[in-house]
Amino acid sequence: MSSTAVASLPPSTATGNRPFTRLWGAFGAGTLADGIYQVALPVAALHLGGGAGSVALVLMAARAPWLVASLHVGVLVDRVDRRRLLLLVSGVRFAVLALLAVLLTAGWGSIAALAAVALTLGVCETIFDTALHSSTPRVVPGERLEAANSRLQATETVANRFLGPALGGVLAGAATAAAFGAVGALYLAAFTALLGLWIPHVPPPAARESVGRALRTGLTVLWRDRPLLSYALGGCAVNCGFAAYYVALPILALEPGGLGLTAGGYGLLLAVGGIGGLLTSMASPALARRYPVRRCIAASAVLLAAGLAVPAVTDRVPLVALGVVATGAVVLISVVTVSYRQRAVPDEMLGRVTAAYRMFAFGGLPLGSGLAGLIGGFGSSRLVFPVAGALVVVAGAAMTLATPREKVPAT
Repeated sequence: MSSTAVASLPPSTATGNRPFTRLWGAFGAGTLADGIYQVALPVAALHLGGGAGSVALVLMAARAPWLVASLHVGVLVDRVDRRRLLLLVSGVRFAVLALLAVLLTAGWGSIAALAAVALTLGVCETIFDTALHSSTPRVVPGERLEAANSRLQATETVANRFLGPALGGVLAGAATAAAFGAVGALYLAAFTALLGLWIPHVPPPAARESVGRALRTGLTVLWRDRPLLSYALGGCAVNCGFAAYYVALPILALEPGGLGLTAGGYGLLLAVGGIGGLLTSMASPALARRYPVRRCIAASAVLLAAGLAVPAVTDRVPLVALGVVATGAVVLISVVTVSYRQRAVPDEMLGRVTAAYRMFAFGGLPLGSGLAGLIGGFGSSRLVFPVAGALVVVAGAAMTLATPREKVPAT
């Protein structure tokens, strides 16, 4: 982090200062909206008369910006006032969702319009998340980053994995316009929280690099930092395993699969995973203070891999549920690696490096879905689970070996 940013940090703690509280509130509202939206989007496509191809189109439009635009978003985040950028994106999100709700209510909706909205919101999500995680070190003292990131992770777990999808299902079942209206209202709440946010602004250098050179600089910083590169590539492998797991799990869980669950029972099974992630996020700051990062990553990877592999050996619902709880260990890996990135990367390059990092890490999601399809097509979906666990073990070993031995700074 630059000296300017350090000098401007508030003296209060991460979980008690007002700037972080507002940043946290905006993140909470936005991630709850994303949780509702990810359920409402495919439901809306089906209600508009689309089939599997239409659902795939709108979901692809929503996720494509992470792969095709994230590097340029990183340059943008490093060159403008991050508070104003967060406000602008939140305002655009609200306006787009309000327009979509009006179109659906009036009966003017279409798959093309839905895909355009999904693409716009996907770009906004890429900008918002990159700017928010790049702003956290500006309002949180370095020794409190684990506490701040743990709270953000806990919020994302509850809102995006648990409450959001449940609310999205209820609202979309009643009316898709109501679901999108609720999403728009939450984006407005995020905008309101950001109005009073204070983020120290660090002006970029007077002589700016070209966009191409700026992109190369961000990638070079990522490439030359051995732990950071291993975390990005390891995150890709972990996300690949996770995505494959969540393709195969419903095939096993839902009737006539081995677990024989109803849709409601499967929803409860996924909710258990959210609880596991929440508990892990609450314990993460203490674990990171007590144990070296290497040990945190290694233990989390082993627990996560075991949880992913459980359905390969049993159809007993309680045991599979324990495995789902164990997958919450991924939160500790996320907390310690994100905190390392925020400490290791200079503030003036944090947006570009964060965007490049997340491009690699999130790139594992479509790879994992495709891998599960290949394994299921040529063999058995049950084989996906040990493969997912093996990917996590390899990733965990690589990240552990690349991690410095010291503990995080004490509070």
